[in-house]
Amino acid sequence: MSGFEHEGPRLACDGVSLKDTAERFGTPLFVYSRAVIEESWAAYEEAFSSVPHRICYAVKANGNGAILRLLAGLGAGADIVSGGEMLAALRAGFPPEHIVFAGVGKTDEELELGLERGIGEFNAESETEIQRLGAMARACGKVARVSLRVNPDIDPQTHPYISTGLREAKFGVPIGVATEIVRRSQSLEGIRI
Repeated sequence: MSGFEHEGPRLACDGVSLKDTAERFGTPLFVYSRAVIEESWAAYEEAFSSVPHRICYAVKANGNGAILRLLAGLGAGADIVSGGEMLAALRAGFPPEHIVFAGVGKTDEELELGLERGIGEFNAESETEIQRLGAMARACGKVARVSLRVNPDIDPQTHPYISTGLREAKFGVPIGVATEIVRRSQSLEGIRI
């Protein structure tokens, strides 16, 4: 049995009665299906099996420790956007080299923590961020693996609050300058693009 199913008139999750669960733990209660998470993970792995890949879970979607531990145990990477999410991912058992630090507004403290913990990749939002990170990496004798977020100026025709690929969005660099930023950044000590 997997996921949420009716067992007669009662709803169950992975074969466990939700009525009994609510009586035992009280409500409101958040219940997640381990079987559905595992099945979903397997579907992604299967879909990408013919190419080298790493599937990263966006910790901002749900930072529940049990879910994070489950995904780390399955071999997922973690996509994080803050120092707190980094610590949660590390506590859950994600290998540091499988953590990708994305997002705007990373503080110097968060970047230093990422360098100190050896996270796998920093997704930079600007050339200035790459330069800051390079200086920090050099100062502590490290090399930061960096990718550059590019804004393609494409309208996904969805809700305006989640349309991050338009020119006026605050995310990434304009596609027209990305190549030059990468070229300049490749010569920085402490940075590996």
